[in-house]
Amino acid sequence: MIRYAIGATLVRSADEGARVALALLALDRLGNAGLGGLLIAALLVPHVLAAPAVGLLVDRSGRPARLIGGAAAVFAGALIAAGLAVGRLPTGLVLAALLAVGCCGPVLTGGLSSRLGGLVSADRLPRAFGLESMSYNVAGIAGPAAAAVLAGLASPGAATVTLGAAALAGAALLATLPLAGSAARSPALAGVRVVLRQPVLATLTLTTSLGALAGGMLPVVVAVAATRAGSPAAAGLLLTALAVGALVGSALWTRWPAAPERAPWWVAGGLAGTGLPVLAGALHPTLPLLAVLFTIAGIADGPLFGALLTARQHWSPPELRGQVFTLGAGAKITAAAAGAALAGALAGAATAGQLAVAGAIPLLGAALAVAGFARGSRAPAPQRA
Repeated sequence: MIRYAIGATLVRSADEGARVALALLALDRLGNAGLGGLLIAALLVPHVLAAPAVGLLVDRSGRPARLIGGAAAVFAGALIAAGLAVGRLPTGLVLAALLAVGCCGPVLTGGLSSRLGGLVSADRLPRAFGLESMSYNVAGIAGPAAAAVLAGLASPGAATVTLGAAALAGAALLATLPLAGSAARSPALAGVRVVLRQPVLATLTLTTSLGALAGGMLPVVVAVAATRAGSPAAAGLLLTALAVGALVGSALWTRWPAAPERAPWWVAGGLAGTGLPVLAGALHPTLPLLAVLFTIAGIADGPLFGALLTARQHWSPPELRGQVFTLGAGAKITAAAAGAALAGALAGAATAGQLAVAGAIPLLGAALAVAGFARGSRAPAPQRA
């Protein structure tokens, strides 16, 4: 678990930090912030498109540690190459390379999480998923911060190359994990079918995608709110409050995890807990109050993610877990991107209105979750592996 946690955190920190480093790199060398957005999109869009195929590879792999480590190494190499090539090689070539390498993304998120059950016993797995949630939280804080600091101290190119080197170190650790291979040869779309047909998995995917839709809105919403309040830098502080709260919440789940059978209900509660504080902020959207409310929302988001991973593990067939996890992760990433677009479309609306929409969407997810879990939790879980 120590090797897993360090390796996963290094790789995911590089993934999160790359979104900042690539934007700064395009601005530094080409003077084009829009191109930075294209570079980031090229890295992210393949997540959802490649998720079914990547999940199938993970499920069928006889040596999953080598597959995961290899994918992480390819991703690391792409970051290093981008740090050297942007502004020096044709932009189309760089974009094509990032699109291809972006297909490794689902391995680093859902694919990696789906193998955690091979490292710990079943009774310790909910707590292990809490540590996994903390890995994402730490990466979300450390990656962008490291990219910004390194870009300031050296250059955006050096920041991008350094993140790639960190990912390479993480890849080396992940490749040595003692993960058992699988002899399963499930049909290519079996994972898609089980996610659509199994009530708990279908509800988890739909409702947490709604939560991710709202989460994708928040960076834009807080940037608008902070700018209107005359303090643009406060946007970063609000997002940091959200991330720190999530880290605290993940730590609480790790210490006191719920039983797998109860995990779906924690997802429903977490959605409500993230939506209500944001909705409350619409009543009086001052920056100090929003900082407190965002911290509370983050604390609710930590257990939500740990519970989501636990529930996916419990309700997915062992031979299809790679596909179930990567499909779920891909759906959330796509929903977050759609949330950013939605927030952009609403940027001219009143701050209170934007916060109301961002808070109401997770509450809708919570209501749908209660209805779906009440029906689906009566079905027996698949046989444990």
